[in-house]
Amino acid sequence: MRRILVVFTTAFVRTGGLTSVMMNYWRTMDKNGLCFDFASTNKIEKLLYEEISKEGCRYYQLPPRKSVLNYFYALRKLCKGYDVVHVHANSATSVIELMAAKKAGVPRRIHHNHNSRTSYPYLNKLLHPLFVHSFTDAVACSDEAGEWLFGKGNYVVLPNAINVDKFRANPTVRKRVRKEFGIRDDEFVVGHIGKFVNAKNHKFLIDIFDKYHSIHPKSKLLLVGDGILRPQIEKWVGESSCTNSIILAGLRSDIPAMVQAFDVFVFPSIFEGLPLSVLEAQSSGLPCIISTNVSDGVNVGSDVIMKDLADGAKSWAEAIDKFNRGISREERCEQNYKLITEAHFNIKSEADKLKKIYTK
Repeated sequence: MRRILVVFTTAFVRTGGLTSVMMNYWRTMDKNGLCFDFASTNKIEKLLYEEISKEGCRYYQLPPRKSVLNYFYALRKLCKGYDVVHVHANSATSVIELMAAKKAGVPRRIHHNHNSRTSYPYLNKLLHPLFVHSFTDAVACSDEAGEWLFGKGNYVVLPNAINVDKFRANPTVRKRVRKEFGIRDDEFVVGHIGKFVNAKNHKFLIDIFDKYHSIHPKSKLLLVGDGILRPQIEKWVGESSCTNSIILAGLRSDIPAMVQAFDVFVFPSIFEGLPLSVLEAQSSGLPCIISTNVSDGVNVGSDVIMKDLADGAKSWAEAIDKFNRGISREERCEQNYKLITEAHFNIKSEADKLKKIYTK
């Protein structure tokens, strides 16, 4: 039995991007011969704890990552006896986790990179020389994320694959979710899913919707997510000319249901690796307008427009009306199922890749 410890440098929560990627693989892969445990710094949610416990997995809550020494020593102690430590991270700051595993004698240390930029570029540059000697396996969600951190050709791409079947267009669920938020049948919904952090560019998104709503008053902006910028986002919403048409749905665990309520998915991120939410939107048959700062590897479905942020909010608002309205959502959904599978983002055909990394 090969013992694997999965470590998240962000919170281990059902709504987290890094968690979602790993759990999609974990839920789908053949776990015969593998024993998993998980670790992060947050208190685990009940539903997530129950899910992993049923499979015989344990969760370990570590000290806060900002308390570097306490965090390092606790993780080094925890790592002893594991065959593989799989670290999900966004930059070379994961050297903390990887060196803890190395000092504990873990033979296989995987850095799994999920972004192509960092909010801490100087720290990333400072730690990079030590970082490159701390792991045995380099994995990235895309070529952009891999080349940025590891250099060209020095990594394996493991796509942010999803369970495409969960997101198929469902008119019954759509009606239920829209009713929950008081959205009428004749109202057009611009949707977004993402943490309330700078990288997601919510201010620009609200400006886009402001321009769109001025031309199409029967429209709503539905924001799914939460985070440290919530007070600021609430302020921006209050200052917009369409305050009453913007809905903050908060954190939701029912993302497959939430995307059913949307009519278009707009994603103007300042920087991003390969976001699951964009793949999920395409799986649901939604047209998507995405920032060119997002990996173009995520552009696999029909009716996807990639735009430069420099084009401005008015141009983005105009793009919302440019997708093909001559095709039904159900038809687009069927087209995208095939395209997403061919692009290796269907978890059913990708899960075995991670097992091979663990057991090679």
